[in-house]
Amino acid sequence: MFSPITLLALLFGFSMQIFADFAGYSLIAIGVALLFGYQLPDNFNFPYLARSLGEFWQRWHMSLSTWLREYLYYPLGGNRRGRMRTYFNLFMVMALGGLWHGAAWSFALWGLFHGGGLAVERWFEDRFPGRLGEVSAGLRLLGVFGFVTLGWLLFKLTDIRHVAEFTRCLAGNWRLGLGNQKALLMNVALFSAPVLAYHASAAWMPLGSWLRRHEGLACGGLLAAIALSSGLPGAFLYFQF
Repeated sequence: MFSPITLLALLFGFSMQIFADFAGYSLIAIGVALLFGYQLPDNFNFPYLARSLGEFWQRWHMSLSTWLREYLYYPLGGNRRGRMRTYFNLFMVMALGGLWHGAAWSFALWGLFHGGGLAVERWFEDRFPGRLGEVSAGLRLLGVFGFVTLGWLLFKLTDIRHVAEFTRCLAGNWRLGLGNQKALLMNVALFSAPVLAYHASAAWMPLGSWLRRHEGLACGGLLAAIALSSGLPGAFLYFQF
């Protein structure tokens, strides 16, 4: 049995892992294409720095987001047919986007989760113009990241019963201590560090400048980490979608 702290840490770690997995192989594809003289568009733009759900979907999996917008959202009417139709369109487009990842209830619920979040965010902006901008950027960033990370639970646990059990343990295991789970937490922190540093380099100019000046050192450190802790070979997580 895991404590709630460990469960949240594992969910956080999966949020880091799925970004590293998907953005990583997208960058590999872009690099290989350049070797053959083709320039592919970027697919990620520091998505965990988003300060709204709408911005997140402008930064995450941009090829899919563009396709959903151009071929589903706009043909459904976009935001041109009134507020209620806009909320409905957001909800339906994300539900279909969830099913695009697989014919499973978990993916459908993930799409509905994001569609509902986008619709509520748009409603709040319509109802209280400018009020979201009054919230500090840091709080908005943490809120979006927390919402997105919670949604990844439906990606990791495709059996709804497992999602329910995870939620039950998260709510009911507060009396459990960390026990022998400290090593697991350290591993999560260690393997999350590169993703956090990658995003921090874009948000904090001193770190970004330092990494650019010492790019060789940073890449060498990452290659050493890969060589020392690569583990068993396996397929990319996102290959299953």
